[in-house]
This record gives sequence, structure tokens and C-alpha cells, in this order.
Amino acid sequence: MLPLPHWGKPGDSGRASLEFLTLSILVFLPVLYFALSLASLQGASLATEAAARNAVRVFTEGAAGTQTAKLAEGAVRSALANHGLTDLALLERQCSRSSCVEPGTRVTVRVGVNAPIFSTNLLPGDAGAPTRLVVAEASGVVSDYGGQG
Repeated sequence: MLPLPHWGKPGDSGRASLEFLTLSILVFLPVLYFALSLASLQGASLATEAAARNAVRVFTEGAAGTQTAKLAEGAVRSALANHGLTDLALLERQCSRSSCVEPGTRVTVRVGVNAPIFSTNLLPGDAGAPTRLVVAEASGVVSDYGGQG
């Protein structure tokens, strides 16, 4: 029997796996950073949506009183803490009337947090920032029944 011919250079055997490993690591790491950044932004988005919705519920279904704003801020901080976020970057309230707890008043709450992302300072400008501001807004009308309806 004749030996099978050897294709390629004599010292080239066994390098394909090393090339594949090197190339796959170079491709996998940026994709991993991108996926982790998207997961962080999605988590912050869910947290701010829940926090804004809970704050509006305090105004729209809670009893009228002077402590309503403090209760709403407590609801926001609690909702953010449930999602692992502790730093509140933005909390704004806007009411259609002078009193936010008067029945029929439309209350709008905006909540924002700085979501951590996986980045590097090698990127120029805002692309290299370690956080991104994620803002959510919710609105509702204060109940005529003061939480009874």
C-alpha cells in the first residue's frame, strides 16, 4: 500500500485548533460585554418602570395627606432596591393641579437611574462612559374615592 499524500506544509499540522481558539476568544469577548451591557440596561429599565408606576399608585390610590410625596419616594426607593439599584438619579413629579392629591388630578412621575454598563475609557466621549441614564415615566389620575375604589 502506498501512503496517503500529505497536503500542506510539513510543520503546519495541529495549528487549526489554536487558530480557532484564538479567533473565537477575540469574537466572544466583545459579544459577551455587549450582552452583559444590554442585560444591565434591561434590568434598569424594568426597575425604573416599576418605581414610576408604584409612585403614581401612591398618589392616585392613597389617602390624601402631607406625607404622600415622602411615601411615593419610599415606594420608588423600595422598587429600585428590589432590582438591586440604590442610586436614584432622577425623581420628578408633575401635577395638573396645585395639589397632587386632589381627586381628578393627573399625576406624572419620572424616575431615572444610572445603569452600569461594561465599557472602557478607550472609547471616545459618551461611548466610554461607565453608566447610562435610564428614565421611565408613569401617570395616573387621583381616585375620587381615596384608595377605596
